[in-house]
Amino acid sequence: MDFLYRSNLSCVPNKDWFSSFEKLDRCFTVMGDEHPCNVKGIGIVHIKMFYGIVRELKKVRYVLQLKRNLISVGALKILDLMVSIRDGALKKSKGSMVVMKGIHRNNLYYLKGSTVTGQVETFISSDDVCTQV
Repeated sequence: MDFLYRSNLSCVPNKDWFSSFEKLDRCFTVMGDEHPCNVKGIGIVHIKMFYGIVRELKKVRYVLQLKRNLISVGALKILDLMVSIRDGALKKSKGSMVVMKGIHRNNLYYLKGSTVTGQVETFISSDDVCTQV
């Protein structure tokens, strides 16, 4: 499974990947091509990194129109991670520990890792959680 690195939000098109999920109604986000996409919900997705540790991505949006998964490089800045891009590889590190790696392919960076599924999902319905990105 591929995750692409983008700059302003994290989105996935598969609801089964969420370990917790909050349903949203009438929420939209505008993608890089200026096309509005319906955000069906928001929640937490767990990803097993290339070295075996499972990381938690919070505030991931559920967007059916996507063909690929997007991880926000900008949103990861709040975790105080340093970004380095060299020789076709993107690395997010904290101190001397590399937390995430991505490989450059077709003008995008693909995460080295996999989605953790099979956890119990919780559903909460709320209209006041909708945010404009």
